[in-house]
Amino acid sequence: RFAAASANCPVTNWLSFVGTTDGPSWYRNFEKLPWEDPSEHLRRSPLMYVGNVETPTMLMTGEMDLRTPMPQTEEFYMALRLRKVPTAMVRFKDEWHGTSSRPSNFLRTQLYLRDWFKQYSKGSNVTQ
Repeated sequence: RFAAASANCPVTNWLSFVGTTDGPSWYRNFEKLPWEDPSEHLRRSPLMYVGNVETPTMLMTGEMDLRTPMPQTEEFYMALRLRKVPTAMVRFKDEWHGTSSRPSNFLRTQLYLRDWFKQYSKGSNVTQ
């Protein structure tokens, strides 16, 4: 088990991703389109496995991200909250895909990561 986890611009639900991403090549990763057979999309969606998550998880996404839009992060964040898993959602205003197009946001990303892992790795055998 990990002490903590973080995901930056995640795809958490392949079904909803289909209608919201600007990246048309996603379909190459699947044998069928979701309207032909959604089972593979569901099977590969982290949201379908959120019931197994116990690890404190931080999610970071740019609010203007068209590749993995903010709703991908919001869906997983809400599911974690409903399960009472320690979680944080960091929304980067004026950021696209990634969270570091500006030097200040690059630094903020690193600081959020440092603080998140520091908070949850207390008492574990982590190199300082």
